[in-house]
Amino acid sequence: MAQTFERTQVGKRESLSDVIAVADAKKTPLFAAIMKGSDPANSLFEWQADAYDPPKAGAVVDGSDAASPEDAAEYRAILSNYTEEFRREPKVTKRANLSDVAGIGHKQEMAKAIVKKSYEAKRDVEAAWGSDNVAQKDNGTVGYQGHGLGSWISNSAQAVLPVDEDFRTPAASLDATATGSLTPAIIEGVMESQYQQTGEEKTYMLVCGTSLKKRFTRLTGYQVDLASHTQIKRTSAGEAGSFADRVQSYTTDFGTYDLVLSNWLGWNYSTSANSTFRGYALDMDMLELRYQQDFKFDPLPDQGGGPRGVISAIVGLCVKNPLGLAKFHATS
Repeated sequence: MAQTFERTQVGKRESLSDVIAVADAKKTPLFAAIMKGSDPANSLFEWQADAYDPPKAGAVVDGSDAASPEDAAEYRAILSNYTEEFRREPKVTKRANLSDVAGIGHKQEMAKAIVKKSYEAKRDVEAAWGSDNVAQKDNGTVGYQGHGLGSWISNSAQAVLPVDEDFRTPAASLDATATGSLTPAIIEGVMESQYQQTGEEKTYMLVCGTSLKKRFTRLTGYQVDLASHTQIKRTSAGEAGSFADRVQSYTTDFGTYDLVLSNWLGWNYSTSANSTFRGYALDMDMLELRYQQDFKFDPLPDQGGGPRGVISAIVGLCVKNPLGLAKFHATS
């Protein structure tokens, strides 16, 4: 069982400074940006999506009676997802918790472990929602799992809890072009597809990996000279004495992408690696986190070996309607 032993404990009070340096400070932008919705009553939670009827011809004959009743609920469909439990289990030995450790203090090892594992639990949620995870039902061997954004934003039916075909993301909103070949015209085509679904020039949060983010910057740093078909470098001097070469916002005729970097998209649990080429263009009004249980720490009985406990949350991702979202899912 994973736990902290006094015999292998690093940082016991010697001539160490009171600093424990962790270079890994990856943020959780999705977790921070998605609003909290209502609490689901069950592990399977559902909501309704709807669509408008296309325009029909007018030219009603004067004096004619209404004879074509309409069903205003004909497009209505149920979407659903499972909540998923995320858990971290800190434990330290009795002697480890009684020690005076540089950077932690006297009898503070367990307190430090709770803080660190709580942060890791939030990153677990971030990675799950940025992944291609497909929903699964608890069968006694595997637990409940919810759709990640890679599964939600799809034109194909999911194997479990499939999105109704009328509300799947259009193929034109899904782009797998190699990142190095991505052009303004391709991006504009994806945004145009989103506009065709929403009818609004929206501002989307484009949460993206590092390679995709760099490509957006390169695209705005170069343009094609139509006369000679050579590239002309455009630069931004920024403030006096500095040089700025980055893009935070990208606007076309059909809307705006606000670019936000993430290290947790397309997460591969086998390799513990993300996809730097992945990107999700999200209407944040269409996303909610639904908590059966918010994050909390439950101490477990000390059975003589030392303090232990469980940090857990049970939460599901609600994508109210995937039609207006988009995905960049290149593999290189």
